[in-house]
Amino acid sequence: MMRAGSQEWDGQDRSSSSEASRSSSSNHVSLEHPVTQSVRHRSLNSPIDSIHETKEEHAPGSNGVHIRESVIGALAETNHAFPGGGGPPGGWDNGPAVPAHRRRAMFKRNALWWLLHFIQVLVLSIIVILLLVAVGVPVSDNGVPQPGDYTKMEFDWKTDPRSYLKPIDSNFTDYNVLLDAHMHTTYSDGVLSPKQAIDYAIANGYNAVIVTDHQTVAGSIAAKKYAEKHHSDQITVITGMEYTCCRIHMNLIGINKSVAVTPPFPSDDELRDVIDKVHDMGGLVIVNHIPWSNATMLPWNDARLPNNPSREQLLDWGVDGFEVVNQNTFDLRSYQFVQENSDRLVGLTGSDMHYPGSSYAWTTINAENRTAEAILDEIRNRRTSFLLDASGTRPLQQAPYNKNYFKYAPWGLIGDYFYGYADRYTGQYSFQSTFCQNEVLDTHGAMMGWFVLWLIVSILVLEILYWFFRWLLLLAVHAIHGCIARRRAR
Repeated sequence: MMRAGSQEWDGQDRSSSSEASRSSSSNHVSLEHPVTQSVRHRSLNSPIDSIHETKEEHAPGSNGVHIRESVIGALAETNHAFPGGGGPPGGWDNGPAVPAHRRRAMFKRNALWWLLHFIQVLVLSIIVILLLVAVGVPVSDNGVPQPGDYTKMEFDWKTDPRSYLKPIDSNFTDYNVLLDAHMHTTYSDGVLSPKQAIDYAIANGYNAVIVTDHQTVAGSIAAKKYAEKHHSDQITVITGMEYTCCRIHMNLIGINKSVAVTPPFPSDDELRDVIDKVHDMGGLVIVNHIPWSNATMLPWNDARLPNNPSREQLLDWGVDGFEVVNQNTFDLRSYQFVQENSDRLVGLTGSDMHYPGSSYAWTTINAENRTAEAILDEIRNRRTSFLLDASGTRPLQQAPYNKNYFKYAPWGLIGDYFYGYADRYTGQYSFQSTFCQNEVLDTHGAMMGWFVLWLIVSILVLEILYWFFRWLLLLAVHAIHGCIARRRAR
């Protein structure tokens, strides 16, 4: 429309054009009105809309000629900003041309605003991340409850290992005791109460157990009281504890009083004193899970229990036997060592139950009766064998979820995520408020660098998407307003 109008205007003869121009200029000066200034300085979407706006806004008393000439003068002035006076290609421009120095100033101002805005968003993101670390990591370390609610578990089945297993010693066919010589309760690091531990043992085919909580006989005494009251015809409980330090784990069985724990790294003499003290109390000393104790731990490249005494040393110190099966691990070397020293050593098996799961081994004993004293006598006389099921028993039962776990798990998972940026090795717990190895923290600088880079990229992408959709929204609003204005104009 502008171009067509310009051609009509230019079609007049030169003298008429010059005279009209002077007349228009004269009228433009003499008829200048504030509304004309607003027209000349506003952004024009189309000449028709601008003229409509001017007609609506002219001052009372002015006539249509004045308005038309003012609008044409303003549009002509705007049109001069383009070479040839033809306006921007395809239609009217959005205002007068901006000088180069103002464009540079505007660009610098906009670039500075974007930079400060980006820095602000980045700083806020870092603050949020630090707050997540400050809360998530401590919760991950100490605050997340167990996923399972083990307090509600019940064991209502009965496994009979006799029906499908034979003792490893083919000559040991007569037995009346199926013993689990190593299990834990909530009195140390087990998840089952003494009551539940007894019910679990009965369900898995045991009729005798030795409860050996870390550093205390209290759990075994509680289990014994429960069994004698509720299951005296089904199971026998022998009291004991697991002596736990950074050099060795030993079951002290047949004792009713806890043995004081020596330092995390006891000397050879201190270990001998513990063994002698148990014997003085009428108990027996069984060395536990040597393969587990001697397993290599990284990054220290040393045994889980450093300076673990050798089997020969332990025999010399007077231990009574070795655990030849722990959970589903058959310690062949200890079994052979017991066989080679059968006049001095006994072999026992233990589930080492902390969490309820499959049972793999049962120590077989043919006792005069199923009292604790009769069973201990057979162990002292080294008359034992065992059943072994490497696949483990069925059925298994999964604990229902702990509702408190869901409450705190999100924070714990956030802590676990940030722990992924470093490898933290604490080592084996001594059960004496210390660890058996020095803590090692290995941070991953490259991973942290990539995290920062992806954070910056994510912020940029989100900013672009935000402004893009904001522009689309404004475009839609503008179109709606235009439709409404056109409908009103009709």
